[in-house]
Amino acid sequence: MLVSSLLTSLLLVQGTLGTELRKDGYSFHPPAGFVMVRHEPYAGTRAGAVALEPGAPRFLSAALSEGEGAEAARMLVAVVEGTFSASPSERDDFGAAVVRHFDKELGMTLVPERVDRIQGPVPRVEVLGTLREAGQVRTVLVAGLASEGRHAVMTVSAPAARWEAVAPQVRASLETFRMEAPTHGGLSRRAAGALAGALAGALVASYTAWRRRRRDGTSG
Repeated sequence: MLVSSLLTSLLLVQGTLGTELRKDGYSFHPPAGFVMVRHEPYAGTRAGAVALEPGAPRFLSAALSEGEGAEAARMLVAVVEGTFSASPSERDDFGAAVVRHFDKELGMTLVPERVDRIQGPVPRVEVLGTLREAGQVRTVLVAGLASEGRHAVMTVSAPAARWEAVAPQVRASLETFRMEAPTHGGLSRRAAGALAGALAGALVASYTAWRRRRRDGTSG
């Protein structure tokens, strides 16, 4: 982990990673040269939003590209409601969910090559595979990043012939990813339980007082 952090810091200093991007409660440094693209074509879609639970609320948050045309590498960042711990048991489940997402929701066949658990600053599960798009073979990396309450899924694709050159910056970028702790307007479960108990107690006390007044009135 220390070696990974030092490498990431070095890449930041060297300019291999770009300016920090903050959006929808997360932040990270994308690889240098990756810029946000027009969001309109992606708005309302769930592309890249891999979820272990199919019914989980999720959305595509950001789309980036290092250029235009078939040779460009592309990156998607999606936000999924729900906790993801990147545990050993979730490793295989996430791998299966990635393949299912590409097949059922994107209409594409992703051929997985490996599924790994990475113990970085933010634990994650990475699925590396290939797919054929418009006659071109592209390497795809899908990473589910651990977080409580809500988590992010990052998808990066590049022409297979370019992947080895792109991969170091992509993985260094993943090391910088942080998801902010969710802020809930409601009460915590413990506080809600305490409030419910207090309300119930107050209700019983009010009812007892009402019965006493009624009894005293009747007696008089």
